[in-house]
Amino acid sequence: MTSEITWEDHYKNATERLPWDIGTPAPELQEAFAELDMAGKPVLEIGCGTGTNAIWMAQQKCNVVATDISPTAIEQAKEKAVSAKVEVKFSVADIIEAPAVQPGSVDFVFDRGVFHVMTEENRFRFADRVAESLKAGGFWLTLAGSKDEVRENPEQGPPQLSAVEVITPMENKFEIHRLERSCFELPNGNKHVAWIVLVKKRSI
Repeated sequence: MTSEITWEDHYKNATERLPWDIGTPAPELQEAFAELDMAGKPVLEIGCGTGTNAIWMAQQKCNVVATDISPTAIEQAKEKAVSAKVEVKFSVADIIEAPAVQPGSVDFVFDRGVFHVMTEENRFRFADRVAESLKAGGFWLTLAGSKDEVRENPEQGPPQLSAVEVITPMENKFEIHRLERSCFELPNGNKHVAWIVLVKKRSI
């Protein structure tokens, strides 16, 4: 047995909103949707948590598939979708273990703080899974913690990656369209430096 706390433990035992669950759609997602004209397109969210962003995409008339490895998070997401009166295909799944959708079936993939929790080996696998899921020319938007933030305690806040660590697993199959400095804003108002990365699947 292991004493390591799992994502399911976090959701199941939460007595208040979790730090990464901001409760409103990510502004970076909203900006990308407007820029890329993604309304009405088939999309995938990896690590959807309680469903806030997936529900917002469904409200934009998208056909949404959203996954998380926590059953509790998915149950909460389903309840929120019912309340919002939108349809989202939520499922418990691990993108590293198996594809979330049929190959080449979505135009856009979003993850907010999932890619950056992966080991180096799994970041390459994650990028490959995203590439498999996307149509040629499809886009992937990810938000990842940045090493540019100096912390007294690196364990406090999201994982931190350098720009090279973020981009290297992607470059083989993706064009880099944007790498920008941003921040994660937590429910308590704290902010942590982050990367916004927008990449496009190569056609060949």
